[in-house]
Amino acid sequence: MKTIITTALALTALVGSTALTNAGTQVFFDDFNGDQLASHWEVINQDEDSYIVEEGTLLSIASGGANLSKGNVSNIFRMTTKMPKGNWTATIKYRMPYQTGRETPFLALYGDKDNYIAAFANAWSYYSGTRGSRLYLGSKKVVKGKSSRFSDVMWGGSSGKPFSADDLPNPFILRITKSGHSYTAAVQIKQGAETTWIERASLTAIRQPGNLAFGIYQSEKVNGETPMSVDWVKIESAD
Repeated sequence: MKTIITTALALTALVGSTALTNAGTQVFFDDFNGDQLASHWEVINQDEDSYIVEEGTLLSIASGGANLSKGNVSNIFRMTTKMPKGNWTATIKYRMPYQTGRETPFLALYGDKDNYIAAFANAWSYYSGTRGSRLYLGSKKVVKGKSSRFSDVMWGGSSGKPFSADDLPNPFILRITKSGHSYTAAVQIKQGAETTWIERASLTAIRQPGNLAFGIYQSEKVNGETPMSVDWVKIESAD
């Protein structure tokens, strides 16, 4: 895992430093202006009562427990157009309370439940254990149902204590960068005056499994719901 802190003080949960490569020419941008999704989006497993576009934001609400590999994630927002050729970076900016400890926002190249590459900024809470509450940066590749993945802590709460809305960093910027056949997940978190980029080890794929997609689900059925407010999605070509 690579980390860079762009202010003087470091978050205590993070270690290491490196510069992350800047992307090139912007080829796609959607800031969800208007009151409906643009025509370049389709919604997989649509639940119209759980999302809305208004005032420059896409609000999507998750509850009940799901998993991308089970094909039961509601409201997967997927582009109808293909990714650019060559190398690129796809990025999403969102805000989320992380209030149940099972939140799993994702950005992905999604074909179907058996074929995708995804970056996750997910939560896992141990309310009575020794590790406390954590946010993880993860990446997962699934090809014909066979998977490989990485996962590292990107932010840690106090041991044995639940998440505190006042302590959590927000907003988040989650991205996938393609370089050749390598796909690398990274996330930017902000806490006070500090901005931190964290990067995962790369996954390698011979072919892109699908178009760009994003969404939110809860990894287990828990009490409560999870709202995610998406500010924008963009794609930048590095070629």
